Amino acid sequence: MQGDDGRCFVQAFADGLHPVSLENLRAVHALAGKHGKRLVLDGSRILENAWFVQRHEAGQESRPVAEIVKDFAAACDVMALDGAQDPKSNAGGLLVTNDADAHEKFRNEVVVYEGLHTYGGMAGRTMEVLARGIEEMADEGQVQWMMEQVSRFTRRLAEAGIPLEEGCDGAYVKAGEFLPQAGEHAQDTFSAALYLHCGVRAVAPGLVDGDGLVPVQIPRLAMTNEQLEEVADAIAALYRQRDKISALQPLETGAWRDQMQYNWVFPDIEPFSFDVSFPYVIHTIERVGVLSRKQREEAIREAGYNTFLLRSADVTIDLLTDSGTPAMSTDQWAAYQAARPSASASDEFDRLESTLQEVLGYDYIIPTHQGRAAEHILSQIMIQDHQWVPGNMYFTTTKLHQEMAGGIFVDVIVDEAHNTQSEFPWKGNIDLDKLKKVVEEHGADKVAYISFEHSVNMAGGQPVSMDNMKEVYAYCNALGIPVFFDATRFAENAYMIQSRDPRYRHTPIRDILREMMLYGDGCTVSGKKDFLINIGGLLAFRDNVEWAEEAREMLRVYEGNVTDGGLATADLAAITRGIEEMVDDRYIRSRVEQTRFLGEQLLDRGIPIVTPPGSHAIFLDARRFLPHLDQDEYPAQRLAAEIYVETGVRAMERGNVSKGRNPETGENYRPALELVRLTIPRRVYTNDHMLAVADGVRRVYDRRDSIKGLKFVYEPKKLRFFQGRFESK
Repeated sequence: MQGDDGRCFVQAFADGLHPVSLENLRAVHALAGKHGKRLVLDGSRILENAWFVQRHEAGQESRPVAEIVKDFAAACDVMALDGAQDPKSNAGGLLVTNDADAHEKFRNEVVVYEGLHTYGGMAGRTMEVLARGIEEMADEGQVQWMMEQVSRFTRRLAEAGIPLEEGCDGAYVKAGEFLPQAGEHAQDTFSAALYLHCGVRAVAPGLVDGDGLVPVQIPRLAMTNEQLEEVADAIAALYRQRDKISALQPLETGAWRDQMQYNWVFPDIEPFSFDVSFPYVIHTIERVGVLSRKQREEAIREAGYNTFLLRSADVTIDLLTDSGTPAMSTDQWAAYQAARPSASASDEFDRLESTLQEVLGYDYIIPTHQGRAAEHILSQIMIQDHQWVPGNMYFTTTKLHQEMAGGIFVDVIVDEAHNTQSEFPWKGNIDLDKLKKVVEEHGADKVAYISFEHSVNMAGGQPVSMDNMKEVYAYCNALGIPVFFDATRFAENAYMIQSRDPRYRHTPIRDILREMMLYGDGCTVSGKKDFLINIGGLLAFRDNVEWAEEAREMLRVYEGNVTDGGLATADLAAITRGIEEMVDDRYIRSRVEQTRFLGEQLLDRGIPIVTPPGSHAIFLDARRFLPHLDQDEYPAQRLAAEIYVETGVRAMERGNVSKGRNPETGENYRPALELVRLTIPRRVYTNDHMLAVADGVRRVYDRRDSIKGLKFVYEPKKLRFFQGRFESK
């Protein structure tokens, strides 16, 4: 198109539907130059166009998208770029050229119409976002992922018979063919019917006299494939009911679509209910490591075959821990930013205290900087020398704090917890007969308290039943033995009760939690798990003011003020919001069901895991995975290392290394469970990531017979799994 001032204009992937070839663009550029014209390229969708060239233009198939983008830029005199498109900025844009005279004219016009030439009417932070977006936008993996999403989405719609054109950013539905009875208002009628049917918004922009298409566009890097599959299924379900949909009747008209107003008789169509396993849109992305296999082999050797010692930048999918790794919500970050710092009491502590009092039903709320601080304080104020601490399986730091206070931990978990193949649904339960035996042998006064963990980590994230909590508390309360929960994953335990106990099937998570906490006298919490935060912990007591005062005295010495526990005021605000989100039934369902999904994928591939799948992690059974290795060759440690080498996935050992040595004999404890934990961070990964993990573990399983054991070359005395180093045998 030729302009009056001597310009030719070309749009990359015009209207989202029509790509231009690199060969054609170069020819147009040459022709324009021959006639003294400048070629202006709208490169807002330059990446999609470059991808199309890579796929379909001869001689371009082996070239990176980034190189093709540079060729596009070289084949024009001026390029305009809408920052809200390929750079994924929230606003802003650019004009770029190599022509110094044109550049000066652009700057002069910007000063008149936009703002200073140094910012063009953009806020400084917007310029930073735009600049970073331009740097990132030509990443090969990112481009391939976005375009594959578009292809999958449009293919699913086409297979359902939907009349459409495939665009660079989604499906463009032919509204007139979809709803021929709607006539000239087919586009807006389709949009209204789709929203009524399922809540999805897709609208035709611009002028009323358009091309008859309604774009169903996919936001860049913001939705999962599962979500898009459900959107496609919703459109297909609407298509099957299209004969029931009448045309919108105009009340107000205009040249622009946003001037139109309609009247409509709502059609009698069946609504579509979404059941997505990831009930969020993606707000911020984080790039993953992309080391080669050879580089990963070098990295694991340098780390002494200890996945804890790997650099996070060298990890592709990080399943080391769910502690402090959740994706915090926009509401949490807003609360964090809005908090007013305080060196003493703060509004944020008051909000946190009242929120927790409501959720837990406990009077005394004592924040700590993280969970092990709460464990330390509880152990010191409650345990006397040589007292017993019965619990439903040890956890590393909990047991250590109890022993440092002079206590003796004794495991009273049900036997099924030690059987990785048992399908017993409540493997976290305390065996009441075992507990009674401890009390009868030593006396109630020699039992400091019951250490009762929800969703028992070392057992595979296995839950405790409501009946078991009730029975244990009734027995202990009659004897004056306190019961303290490790409530770190209590929301996950509540979901397990909701999903496995028919009596609670329709009870909200918030109500299940409140009942659970009735059967304890207090709790510790590592807030970096269920509270959906990056730092923080909690010690709480139901109604015992003396315990609370003793704990606060220790808190002042070791942690910080009783109103912050050593945390920043902003962290208190984020915790409060995280607790509110934690008790949302949609959230907790998606969290635990993603774990189950990974477990099912591994089982389908023949991988031995702890069954039934737990709440926060899948635990590979290293004994059955590597039966040729003796437990003192640390099979779980080696398996975690091999998974990293094969896939870039970081897991962690939970077995012989974690349990430690008997201080009297110096021998390894050799626990019944020799496991590798694949721990899923909250709201971070999609099920596509889980599929990649399952495929990678299967590749390790296929070569399992060639895997050798390990031996220590450096062994710390305490918590050796964090810093210990190994070499291959």
